[in-house]
Amino acid sequence: MKYLPLIIMVTFAYLIGNISPATLIGRFYGIDIKKSGSGNAGTTNVLRVLGTKAAICTLLIDVFKGFIAVHIAQGRFNNLGAMLAFAAVVIGHIYPVVFKFKGGKGVATFLGAAMALNWPSMFAAALIAVVVAAASKKMSLGSITAAMIYPFLMLYYYPKALPIAIIMTFIILFTHRGNIKRLMKGEEKELSIGSKIKEKLREQLDESENINKIDTANISDSSGKSAINKKISNASESENSLKHEDNEEQTNVKSDSGTDERANDEKDDMMIIGSDNELVSEATAIEHTKIKVSDKPIDYYKDVDIPHLKTEDKRVVSVIGNGSFGTAIANVIAHNGHRVTIYGRNKEDINNTRESRVNEKYLPGALLYDKIRFTSNIRTAVGKRDIIIFAIPAQQFGAFLEKNAKYIDKNAIIVNLAKGIENKSLKTMSQIAKKFIKNKYVAVSGPSHAEEIVRNYPTTVVAASEDEKAAKEIQNIMMSKTFRVYTTNDIIGVELGGALKNVIALGTGITDGMNFGDNSKAALMTRGIHEISRLGETMGANSETFSGLSGIGDLMVTCSSDLSRNRRCGLLIGGGMTPEEAVAEIKTTVEGIYTVEAASKLAKKLKVDMPITNAIKEVIDGKLNPRDAVEMLMNRDRKQENK
Repeated sequence: MKYLPLIIMVTFAYLIGNISPATLIGRFYGIDIKKSGSGNAGTTNVLRVLGTKAAICTLLIDVFKGFIAVHIAQGRFNNLGAMLAFAAVVIGHIYPVVFKFKGGKGVATFLGAAMALNWPSMFAAALIAVVVAAASKKMSLGSITAAMIYPFLMLYYYPKALPIAIIMTFIILFTHRGNIKRLMKGEEKELSIGSKIKEKLREQLDESENINKIDTANISDSSGKSAINKKISNASESENSLKHEDNEEQTNVKSDSGTDERANDEKDDMMIIGSDNELVSEATAIEHTKIKVSDKPIDYYKDVDIPHLKTEDKRVVSVIGNGSFGTAIANVIAHNGHRVTIYGRNKEDINNTRESRVNEKYLPGALLYDKIRFTSNIRTAVGKRDIIIFAIPAQQFGAFLEKNAKYIDKNAIIVNLAKGIENKSLKTMSQIAKKFIKNKYVAVSGPSHAEEIVRNYPTTVVAASEDEKAAKEIQNIMMSKTFRVYTTNDIIGVELGGALKNVIALGTGITDGMNFGDNSKAALMTRGIHEISRLGETMGANSETFSGLSGIGDLMVTCSSDLSRNRRCGLLIGGGMTPEEAVAEIKTTVEGIYTVEAASKLAKKLKVDMPITNAIKEVIDGKLNPRDAVEMLMNRDRKQENK
């Protein structure tokens, strides 16, 4: 029984390690620290979530418990006891039995134990950690570097404790394995300080009751005008601001010199966001939809069985654009068992979504799958990927490819969710892609609001590609019990249907804003699909495509839903706003404003009769008021319906 005191001492050290100040302090603040920030019960996460004071308390207690456990053991059992206590107290912190074996990463406790064992080596390791962390702004890199150097320091200062130094180094590296992977991929977030998350959570609780009451708000008052009339940049200025973003993005990608590839991109006011169905903010999402946003985020996919795919079946996917549609599609694919990364240029937004699992800016109230990864590094986003999905505005797609095509894996399948025609070239997205890349290309389109997809509502789309295998590959990774995907080889038809329906949605919005009723809307939608078909067939599309999901299906939902930005913009114009005022009120890209100009030019170039498109363009250009445009359309020459 001579080892009984040693066993008791080791058990005592383990139980001391079980003390979790991060968890206890979090409870004092009313926050579960293991469900906030990174979910780690350690000093760094407390600093990020609760602020400096709470972090200092956590650090001191964790250091002290490591010190006291080893100090007591060293005084009673000399070097062997000290080394065993060292291991026990750190393991107790990482795997505490009293907290269901869910603890922190053990760095602060490691420092305290190392201080008691041999303070010079600990001091040197701590100094290295501070210097590296300060230089990189990544606490994890400082901890990992110090842990790797610690055995060498121990060899110099206290050789007889080298075995435990090596063991503890491996333990610290093991607990940081996720950080190591993110560091290697350039996805590790920088440290943020302060109680921003705590304050945000409390503000959400205070405001949630009022937010929930707003679920059927109309975007216009009795006169058809918005209650908030902000006159900011006009449509052309909005386009210039998008171009400015592209130029700034170029400066964010430098040569392989190790310098920061994102250089102040978080200062951008406008972000690359998703397809035509996107909303600009939480307030906008609530104000303009009939979808209720709960005070507590809901996991609408909680009952979904995640398939365990074989390695050869699992795809590495990136979604470029962290707006609503890109985020919703990423969530679908991740729940299908694939590895998904979302790229967004605004680092703060990306970090917030990573930490909270909620895209508060675009899809409030919906929890995302916790295995989705996030990055603000474009090289990470497009390099070594099986599939790259673009969810950025159509007018930015070409500029983005021009700057970043060199980083895209040549074997990756390129998928585009944007619905539009580039104004300068009058080309569709697939035609633009061919100019910059040789990859297989797939366009995904159809009636699909992101706000409904993220809530797991049944949705059906079509994947179009000249390469049948590529289309089927996208069908396979996206398709689920509630998300159905068809395939087609008519890529030009699918792209034109998705782009031109935005123009017709502007028109139906205008008539709704003028209170013309359902007759007018039905007529515009019906004759509008005729126009789309005429242009599409002239450009080589299959006429049947326009009676499918990407044609009449997408047209119906965009022309009738309050979730459609294009319809809402038309509604404001019909209610009395100028096009410039309406675009400013929507606050983000209204693809139809750009597409109507491109469509009108294409119609003229190809000698295709598109009277509705031309009339809407005249209204957008300010050459006709909405009422005169309707009168002009109604008084055109008599003709047969099928012509």
